[in-house]
Amino acid sequence: MKFLVLFLLVPVLAFSYPLTPNKGQTPGSVCSEKHPDYDERRYPEQIPHCNRNVEFETKQAIYDWYKIPAPERKDYTIDHLIPLSIGGDNDAKNLWPEHRAVKQTRPHLEEQLHRLVSDGRITQKEAIARILKAKFSPKAGEEEFEEDEDDEQAGN
Repeated sequence: MKFLVLFLLVPVLAFSYPLTPNKGQTPGSVCSEKHPDYDERRYPEQIPHCNRNVEFETKQAIYDWYKIPAPERKDYTIDHLIPLSIGGDNDAKNLWPEHRAVKQTRPHLEEQLHRLVSDGRITQKEAIARILKAKFSPKAGEEEFEEDEDDEQAGN
């Protein structure tokens, strides 16, 4: 019986998913008017916006760079490190394979940052700093986000 349990756990223990992006492979990048997916400027700050356009081949290359085995890829999404909604682009240096369990640790962060930027309450630079902090240091970003929710509920 012990052998059977160990046999079943080995594949689970042998592969662990990345909890954060690799800063060397995924430093992040923002949209510009020169980007092929540029669509318009948005928000009070007039931030360049790129439409979503990530080719299947690009997604596969990202999985390969991060060494995500093909059978495991169903548990991932290709995430924009800097979300399109706050000015990110579709370049490979802004994409990483995010495990669904990791994404669930900050379910509303991107939506809230988008709302704050689009309302002109924070700058794109501030939003990017918060998203990078949350994605590269999940606990630190989560605590900061909780404080922002408290400020919003208090009417600040």
